[in-house]
Amino acid sequence: MRRPVAIVFTAALVGGLLAAVPAAASPPASPSADSPPGDLEIYTATVDAKGLDLLGEAGVDRGHDVVAPTGDGKAKVEVVLPTGEAAKLVEQGVPLKLKKIDGVKATTLSARQSAAGYEVFTSYSEAGGIRDDMVATTRAYPKLTKLVKAGKSGTGQDILAVKVGKNASKTKDGSKPAVLYGAAQHAREWITPEMVQRLMHHMLDQYGKDRRITKILDTTELWFLPVQNPDGYDFTFTEGNREWRKTVRDNNGDGQVTVGDGVDMNRNFPFKWGYDNEGSSPQPFSDTYRGPEPASEPETQATVGLVDKVGFEFFVNYHSAAELLLYGTGWQVDTPTPDDEIYTALAGNDANSAIPGYDPDISAELYTTNGDTDGHTHEEQGTLAFTPEMATCATASAVDPDDEWEPEACTSVFAFPDDEELVQAEFEKNIPFALSLAESAHDPDDPKSSIGQRVKDIRPDAFTTSYGTKQTVAVTAKRKLKGLLMTYKINGRIRGITPMKEWKGGEKYGGENDKHYAEYRAAVKGQKPGDKVEVIFTGLNVKPLRSAKESFSYTVASDIGGDVLILAAEDYTGASPAQTGGPNAVAAYAAALDDAGFSTDVYDIDANGRKAPHDLGVLSHYDAVVWQTGNDIIPRNVGQPGGSAAKWGYDTELRVRDYLNDGGKVLIAGKYALYAQAADGSYYYHPDEETAGSCTTPGAYPCLPMGNDFLQYWLGSYQYVDNGGTRDDGTAFALSGDEDGPFAGFAAQLDATQDHTGAFVATSSFLPADEFPQFASSAPLSWLRGFGDPYSPYTGEWFMSAGSADQSYKRLATTVDLTGATSGSVDFKFSADVEADWDALFVEVRPVGTDDWTTLPDTGGTSDTTQSTGDSCTSGWVAEIHPQLGHYMNAACEPTGTTGEWNAFSGNSAGWQDWKADLSAYAGQEVEVAIVYATDWGTTNLGVWIDDASVTVGGATVSDTSFESDLGDWTVPGAPAGSPGNPNDWERGQQSVDEGAAVMTDDSVLFGFGLEGLDADARSDLLGRSLDALLE
Repeated sequence: MRRPVAIVFTAALVGGLLAAVPAAASPPASPSADSPPGDLEIYTATVDAKGLDLLGEAGVDRGHDVVAPTGDGKAKVEVVLPTGEAAKLVEQGVPLKLKKIDGVKATTLSARQSAAGYEVFTSYSEAGGIRDDMVATTRAYPKLTKLVKAGKSGTGQDILAVKVGKNASKTKDGSKPAVLYGAAQHAREWITPEMVQRLMHHMLDQYGKDRRITKILDTTELWFLPVQNPDGYDFTFTEGNREWRKTVRDNNGDGQVTVGDGVDMNRNFPFKWGYDNEGSSPQPFSDTYRGPEPASEPETQATVGLVDKVGFEFFVNYHSAAELLLYGTGWQVDTPTPDDEIYTALAGNDANSAIPGYDPDISAELYTTNGDTDGHTHEEQGTLAFTPEMATCATASAVDPDDEWEPEACTSVFAFPDDEELVQAEFEKNIPFALSLAESAHDPDDPKSSIGQRVKDIRPDAFTTSYGTKQTVAVTAKRKLKGLLMTYKINGRIRGITPMKEWKGGEKYGGENDKHYAEYRAAVKGQKPGDKVEVIFTGLNVKPLRSAKESFSYTVASDIGGDVLILAAEDYTGASPAQTGGPNAVAAYAAALDDAGFSTDVYDIDANGRKAPHDLGVLSHYDAVVWQTGNDIIPRNVGQPGGSAAKWGYDTELRVRDYLNDGGKVLIAGKYALYAQAADGSYYYHPDEETAGSCTTPGAYPCLPMGNDFLQYWLGSYQYVDNGGTRDDGTAFALSGDEDGPFAGFAAQLDATQDHTGAFVATSSFLPADEFPQFASSAPLSWLRGFGDPYSPYTGEWFMSAGSADQSYKRLATTVDLTGATSGSVDFKFSADVEADWDALFVEVRPVGTDDWTTLPDTGGTSDTTQSTGDSCTSGWVAEIHPQLGHYMNAACEPTGTTGEWNAFSGNSAGWQDWKADLSAYAGQEVEVAIVYATDWGTTNLGVWIDDASVTVGGATVSDTSFESDLGDWTVPGAPAGSPGNPNDWERGQQSVDEGAAVMTDDSVLFGFGLEGLDADARSDLLGRSLDALLE
């Protein structure tokens, strides 16, 4: 399987994991209309999985920006970023370098080319440009064309489309089967309008000459929408803006188009808009900014309106640059849908692609998009949509080794060579696929594939083993089939014939992308353990007339009928680690479940040929599934190298996801349970392992990475904390249930078998449940570490939390009277996750009644504070955001300002630390002291927490609070004059980031340890509580 190189590389062993008692990864920052400073530049780097995640958080569209895998299991990337954001990424360890060609910046070369002009490419609105060409074309072909205004752009330009077909101007729009060819949603993708314009001209030029094309235009409407984002596209033809991607919406209202403006049209459509913050971004500076609300952009409204008006059968939405041919579900990874039967017939497969050199794939095989065009037009408007990602500059430049174009001279992947021959060649290889859609519009569920692929009328969801006496079976079948029946034979005898009924979908997916095909289900009744069952599916395809028949067979397992299935994924026949004998933990779980009142059956993956259980054949028969992994670390076949994984591990995840979607409940436990997925891109499997063998080249074709989406969006674990419940000596901390959860009063200690543990940061800590109710989660079981975890009060139940917000200057202040004293100090505990080198935590002080501010270092014997003024200073935050900081740093960003010096903490504190601010220099005076958390323009981390604050004067404690009932002697005065004002501020709170030894949703419990490590009573108690909570 030839994958696009995006995201295909190996990271370090635990590249996606957090350290114990973690320096937590940043949650999505609070949306801000203001942007990081700087212009757009092009950067290159070689990154691992962590680096790619950081790029994604910075707003990079992960589908386009990876150039190639390297031999050491990493990947070369090329990204377009504001200079300020790039500087932040460098500080975070992403080795970005300005892209230069022969010593000259790529953006400089682009500007030079723009100044010299182009031979092929033209803007939308210039004289002789694309708009004028559309007008001229309709005048030249009055009987075959009609010019249509689809809508207005943000600046008021007409967004034009051309309808092409016999008597186009006289026939009602949409009166014939119709196909839409669109382009330039993303402004910098210049090859795409050329594709659409050339296709329009090709069809018109060949009408009356080419019988095939003449027939198409006589019977079909073809619509051409070459520039969906005319303002953005025109903007890329202005000086210094070649790499602009979005619309030109003025997000910050400053009357200019600058970095941080614009909306990604392809994240602005209503279907699944803002489903999560990974498939689109709430941040205006992000390349994937989804806009303030669904279909907020007039450009989006224009495309939606045109599709509604005409009712297209197909929409080809051209993009660049990645050489892909995408279709189907984008909002969730690896989610096939019924109409994929049509998509795959038209697009082809890796061995036989409808567009030579392009890789056909489901849209979200590896990464997600939400609010995208294709998902909306298919699900909400009934128009099947494809996204061809056209060739990169490097690919096009390598076509002819004797021409002037060299891949290494490409200024960016989007800068398709300004060469007529290369542009025409790229267009021509796309023609067969484009015409196949035009010919298929008359009968979409029997498409005319350009590569000879045919659809199946019926496609069964087959399995080999059933664990029930009544078995649901399913097929994907054409809606127009008549008399769809399921006949079943038990031990060779027909025992029933029943009509199949359409499945309307599950809790989160299903019942989508099913205009022409749908999933149908029926039940086999009366089967018994040991029976051999054959199911036969039949129907009649009326047009063209033919019968349809498919079948499969299975055997009913002997040990069935329990309440709960123990899914044993211990991998004792695998390699990580090598084990002897059979399963070691099944008996312990079975006994504990029996003691808790639940009967059990077992599905042992090793004993079943290392195959995942089928969701309908096996899992569906149980009220709940207990998925336990025993001593397994990574699901791995014998002979596979480090960094690899067995495919059954990923298959099991998908089957359990299907089971959950159908209303199932799951409990997952093990000392390394789902460790490979939690590592998010560090372990690779072969997608065709059954026929091609195991993955033996992690990070390279044909292996694919295992990601953490299932943990984040189904199990409630946004971040996995590696060994989060393990002491330095290798033993596990004790366990304690939270007071208000299902484990209230539970307390236990694990035994020595649990030499590895995990902890989890709940997804709702990153995606709040009031905004993302579909991901509601909590961590109701804690590790008793003997101190507050990084996000819980250090002592008691309350602390002060600064929250997370951009451009804030949050002060927690008190006044200290040192009259008559010779010494004094302010002491407090702090836990911080602050954007390193950009945001800061510090203590500022001044004598009351003066403006003589300075900051105080931590003198408690640690190295928590430094005098580095960081990157925010060099980027201008004193002048632009917080003039108060001018007291502490000068224009040269030295740590000396107008009245004082700079001392601050920046980064992650790795848990609770002590801070002592010595006030002895102010003996005899009354001083105002403030603990300050200051942030820059964007990318805030989790924030800062303060606890156990005390004031000592002359050796005596005069104030001491842990904020249990009030603020004590502290106040929250707000931001100083000149700062923008704080969107939120210090406030008393309880645990604000939910982290623990288990994470829970309404349908799942995930434990960071194996329950076999508990004594029998505790194990039974914990299992019983869990299942009672899930099944109530």
